[in-house]
Formats: sequence, C-alpha cells, structure tokens
Amino acid sequence: MEELIVKKAKDLFFSYGLKGVSMDDIAKHAGVSKKTIYKSFEDKNQLVQRLVSDLLRCYEQAIEQCKTEANDAIDEVILFTQIPFNTVAVINACFFYELEKFFPSVYELIVEYRQKVLIPTVIANLKKGIDEAVYRPNLDLPFIADVRIQQVLTALNPKTFTSRQQQGNTLILQLSELYLHAIATEKGKKLINKYLNVNNENQFSN
Repeated sequence: MEELIVKKAKDLFFSYGLKGVSMDDIAKHAGVSKKTIYKSFEDKNQLVQRLVSDLLRCYEQAIEQCKTEANDAIDEVILFTQIPFNTVAVINACFFYELEKFFPSVYELIVEYRQKVLIPTVIANLKKGIDEAVYRPNLDLPFIADVRIQQVLTALNPKTFTSRQQQGNTLILQLSELYLHAIATEKGKKLINKYLNVNNENQFSN
C-alpha cells in the first residue's frame, strides 16, 4: 500500500507540482482514504521526502552500475547517458522550485547529493581518465566538474534548453559528446567515436 501511495503521489507531484496537489488529491488518485495515507506518512513533508529520497537512490544505483560496467572513463560517461532521463524530464518545471521554497529541509537532500555524490563522481571519473591518458592532464577538475553537473541538470529539465526541443536522453548524449571532446586526448577521441558508434547501432537495433 505504501508503494502505491508513493507512486500515485509521484505521478501527481511530477505533473502538477507540489503546491497544487493536496493529500485529498493523492488519496483520490490512489483509491484510498486519507486515513490510510496517514498510517504510512505523518504529513505531506514526509511523503515528499520519501519520494525525493527514492529518486536520488535510483540515480545513485545507476551511477554505480555505470562505474562497474565501464571499460574506461569515457565508457563510463557514455553509459551514464543511457540512464532514463526522459522519465525524470517529465517532471513539471515548478516541482524543484516549489521543493526549494516550501520544503527546504527536503531540498537539502538534493544539495547534499550534488556535493557528496555527483561532484565527487565526476572528479573521480576525470582523475581516472587522466590516469588512462584519455583525458588531458592539465584540466581544472573543480571547474570541469561544475560544467558537467550543469549539463546533467540541463538534461533533467530540457525545457531550459531553448535553442531546440530535445528528449532528455538525446540531449544528454549530445551534451556528453561535446563535453568529452573538450577534455579528451587523441587516444580518448578515438574511444569516443568508437563508443558513440556502438551506442547508435544499439539504438537502431532496439
């Protein structure tokens, strides 16, 4: 029952934002009473916290899977583009704004995730790539990490990318190709082309 409530709440929150969705709306959408919801979640804040925690945990698992399966640093970045960004990209643009404004303690989970997971992950990948001689050795790691995080955030909300309308996965793949070519050595550029060709072949074969 708890999982059903979270799923239905996620559907509503992601579609309409947080402020405009009440516990009554969630109860109706889930086909349960408000009393049933309050047996699992003491208030809306706790329900939102559960939803955001689940979302971040899902992406952390995907990141770890990319690290495990990758042949090298470049492969790790390209595997990351296969994470289902389109699912996250359907989140209403006001969701994160309202999360920060009305649920600041929950929003801190995202801030903490960026600092403790995303940035260290990018820097670790950069160091790995330098050791493998596929990235240039003179990179400003903190700056490059910030650039990469902004790319990921853009892919999560492609509506902010106004020059063309792209699906999340297509956009992150194109942004990643630009990112990799900007930091890669000649050896790395050959790997980029190899992996991107394989990735494109896999897309057409599915």
